[in-house]
Amino acid sequence: MTEVDAPARIALDANARNNAMHQGLRLDRWRTVRDALWSVLDPLLEPGARVALVGGGSCDDVPLARIAERAARVDLVDFDTGATDRARTRLEPTARERVTAIECDVTGGCADRVLAALRDGATLPRSLPLPVTPLGSGDYDLVVGDMLYTQLLHAGLIALGIAGARQHELMRRYDPALTEALVRRVEASVAPGGHAVHVHDLACWASGHTQPLAIEAVLADPERTWDQLLRHDNCDPLLVLRRLGVEVLATSWWRWPFEPAKQFVVRCAVTRRADGSHQALLTQVSEKAVDGLPAASRSVAPK
Repeated sequence: MTEVDAPARIALDANARNNAMHQGLRLDRWRTVRDALWSVLDPLLEPGARVALVGGGSCDDVPLARIAERAARVDLVDFDTGATDRARTRLEPTARERVTAIECDVTGGCADRVLAALRDGATLPRSLPLPVTPLGSGDYDLVVGDMLYTQLLHAGLIALGIAGARQHELMRRYDPALTEALVRRVEASVAPGGHAVHVHDLACWASGHTQPLAIEAVLADPERTWDQLLRHDNCDPLLVLRRLGVEVLATSWWRWPFEPAKQFVVRCAVTRRADGSHQALLTQVSEKAVDGLPAASRSVAPK
């Protein structure tokens, strides 16, 4: 199934390159990350459930086999079909039959509008026709947005060689609208009584990217310490949920050992769709003026 509008392909190509890197190492290294996410999903995932995994790519950090074993249907919503093909190939044949790839640029091509203008030296868009419609079939019992919020624009900017202050400026300008639209799409895709799980790589520890606190200190008391970290708030789904008035039922935290010299703190936020008013709140915006949202504080490039 296909739902793609990304003619420039800059964001797609950049994310596809990232997804394809170090596959064998990632599967082993990120085992604890899959276990941490499963501890959140396990009590939410009923037998026979309909599930959407949004932006999971190769699902190196997602317990796809465990999800597919319990669910009746799993849709992998991503524009990188090479990555979703890898994820499906790893499954046992019976589980693979329940897993479908939906080719979809979740920004509706809007990230590539910005990136193409930058590449071509054209005028940058002042507004974007961002989609807020449900993803896939839009009737899911469980929808997981998997650490894609920071990558809507960032990977493409790196591919274009845009770094430093200019990169930060562009992310502060465009990420609030891109992230809000995606959060709305994820929430709008949940069936009544179902749950959305927003998984977000909140802050990075790496060479040349220091934090005021050690990662161990943050994970020991994340709710008290996370707002002291250097992070890119314009990509943060939890802050969008708060702005939209969507109740967050629970948060969970874990370490993501991305590479030997790079690691992240991950925050997972769980919401539940209770009634139709929730849906109406999330589908009231179509075109977003990119200068119409305030840039959040404490912004640094996420990776």
